[in-house]
Amino acid sequence: MRPASLLIATVLAVGGCAPQPDGPAAPIAVEQLGGAPALEASAARAAVVDFVSAYAASPTEGVGALAQSVASPELDTWVRWLDVQHREFDGAIDAVADVRDVEFVDAIDEDQAQVALSASVAFLYDPDDDEAFQSVRILDGAVQLIRNDDAETYKLSDLQHDGVRMSEAIQAYRDEVRTEQQVEVQLDSLFMFPPNWEFNMVIRNDASEPLFLDANSTGLYVEDGDGFERIPAVISGPFEVVPPASEVEGILAFRQQPTASGRVLTLAYRLGRRDRNQVLFEFPLEGFVTSVPPPPPADQETAGDVTT
Repeated sequence: MRPASLLIATVLAVGGCAPQPDGPAAPIAVEQLGGAPALEASAARAAVVDFVSAYAASPTEGVGALAQSVASPELDTWVRWLDVQHREFDGAIDAVADVRDVEFVDAIDEDQAQVALSASVAFLYDPDDDEAFQSVRILDGAVQLIRNDDAETYKLSDLQHDGVRMSEAIQAYRDEVRTEQQVEVQLDSLFMFPPNWEFNMVIRNDASEPLFLDANSTGLYVEDGDGFERIPAVISGPFEVVPPASEVEGILAFRQQPTASGRVLTLAYRLGRRDRNQVLFEFPLEGFVTSVPPPPPADQETAGDVTT
C-alpha cells in the first residue's frame, strides 16, 4: 500500500466505521416555524443541502464548490486540507451523500440562521494496490449559517462533524514556523476529530540538497517521568523526501490525545545523504493548542480517517 493510502487506511483501522444514524421521524414544515419568513428558511436549507452535495462531490469534482459554500476561517482551513488529502491519495475516491432531514430552526439575527441537519457522506476509497474500504462521516446536529453580501443566500460557518463542533475541533495557526539550515517548516493547523489528531504542515526546502525523513525520530513526544515516550506518526507520502528548492504539504496523524500538556510534536530530517546532518523541528503543543474539544457522545462512533 502506498503512503497516501496508508495514511487513510491505517487510521481507519484504528477508528472503525460509523453506523448509519436515523434522522428525526417527523420533519417540521416551514409553515410551522412561527414568524420565520418562508424564503429565508428555504435559502438556509438550500445552502446546507448544497454544502453536503459539494462535500460528497469533492473527491471527483474538486473542492471549489465546497469552498464557496463555507464562510469561516476554520472551515476554509478544513476545505484546504481536505483537498490535500484527496490529491495525495493513490487511487480513486467516490462518495455518496445521504440527507435525511434539513429543518430551519431560527434566524439568530439579521445576518445569521440555524438549521438542524441529519445527514452523512459515505466515502469509498479504492487504492491502486490494495482493497477498497469505506469511511462514513456523520453530520448530524445544528448548522450555523451566515448571510451572504447579496442578502439572499447563506454560507455555513459551523456544523457538527462526527459529534464535534468543527469550530472546536479545528485550530489554525499562522505564526508557528521553525527554520533550520535553509529549511522552513510551518504548522498550518491542527484537526482534533475523534479518534485522531491531525497536524497539517508545509515544508519548504531552500537548501541545495534533498531532505530525507527520519521516521524513527519523528513523532509526538509525551512526558513520561524523567524522559519522553515517542508516539509514532502516520505520515504523508510527500514528506518522505523533499527535493531541493521545493515546497510540499502533508499530514502527521496520531491517536487522539487527552491534553496538549507535556507533548512536543517533532519532525526529524537528514539534509543531504550525510547520516550525521540531522535537522529537528520541534513544536511544544502546550504553547499554542489553546483547548481540546470534548469527546463526542458515547453513542456517536466515528469513522476515523484523517481529514474528511
